[in-house]
Amino acid sequence: MFQSQVVVLIAGLFALQMAVVCAVLRRAPGMERSGLTSWALGDLIVTLAVVLLAAHAWRADWPLQGLPELGLGAGLSMMVYGTRHFAGKPGRGMVLAAANLPALAAVAAHAASQLVSASAAVAASLSLAASCIQILLLIEIIRVTAPRVPGKRGTGRLAGLSLGLVALACSTLVGAQALPMLEALTAGHPRPPADAGGSVTVWFVFGVVGLSVSFALMAHDRLRRMLERRARHDDLTDVLSRGAFWEELEFACKQAERTRQPFTVAFIDLDHFKAINDLYGHLAGDSVLRHFAGLLRKAAPPRAVLGRLGGEEFAIVMADTAMEAGRAVGLRLSSMVRAAPCPSEPDPIAYTVSIGMAERQAGENADAVMRRADRALYDAKLMGRNCVSSHDSGEASGLPRRPRVREREAN
Repeated sequence: MFQSQVVVLIAGLFALQMAVVCAVLRRAPGMERSGLTSWALGDLIVTLAVVLLAAHAWRADWPLQGLPELGLGAGLSMMVYGTRHFAGKPGRGMVLAAANLPALAAVAAHAASQLVSASAAVAASLSLAASCIQILLLIEIIRVTAPRVPGKRGTGRLAGLSLGLVALACSTLVGAQALPMLEALTAGHPRPPADAGGSVTVWFVFGVVGLSVSFALMAHDRLRRMLERRARHDDLTDVLSRGAFWEELEFACKQAERTRQPFTVAFIDLDHFKAINDLYGHLAGDSVLRHFAGLLRKAAPPRAVLGRLGGEEFAIVMADTAMEAGRAVGLRLSSMVRAAPCPSEPDPIAYTVSIGMAERQAGENADAVMRRADRALYDAKLMGRNCVSSHDSGEASGLPRRPRVREREAN
């Protein structure tokens, strides 16, 4: 008996530790609404249920029968609620709360039956109802988690798969305990659950702890991806930062060299941006940068790589795109910028962009193609800004490229 109580308390200690882990993960920026609070509360409730289970094993004369099952059901309800929030499916809080009402009524009725020596049918029926509620809650965890597993990678996929498998194992364990009760109740010979020493309950508690570990791994994977994205993306415009963009450009060069497919680079500069900052203020200048980044995402092809190289300089890498198609994208972007000034008070802020373009040639690396795009951008500024210029490898540097592009924009 003493050894079984020690095992029960160890299970409760693990549940308490997982509550601390979930609480710590929740404190990370961006993880406030990821369901970790509900999981931490669920683990605390499970810990309380384990304490009640150990107390009942120590003092069988205390009226604690059914309270551990109620605690496990309530803890699972909180975990289901947290899983739905994590999956972007909030709500059903009232439904999950109502799911615990039958268990609460079951415990109350079971305690009353113990005091008044009611029939064994009541106790068996109430234990069966609590088991069914636990199975339904575990199935809900599987139902919410399973559709997300194929879209995950690496740790996230393994954690989601583990969460579903552990929930399935727990539901099978509870079902195996509840099935004999259902058969006996149907046959008219009700009997309480056969769980000598509470071993099934202890295994179930360890299973719930396993659920918490899997969910914590899923939350950690989301946090890691979030931090990686913040490290690679510009905070103001949400496009790639200079270092991340350069990595993508070098990868695109290697990919193009291997597949023999062209790609085009556009180097973009907002015209007279310093004057915008001086006239409207730096906050307005930040709004213009965010506004332009939004137009850039709309104009760019679906597979394009967008980056902010610094200040008011942006760049696009368009894979599998020749010069003519890339120039069309540049013209569309320039037209969109002129047609949609940045919203501001009291008046919108009108601005233009200069764009230099270069198509990668065979054997060129990232430095070479960006150097030619930079030359084309310089030529666009020489032509009076607010235009698109392109640099071909056969042209002499330092001369205006394709002045007809400016004429097409003006029409």
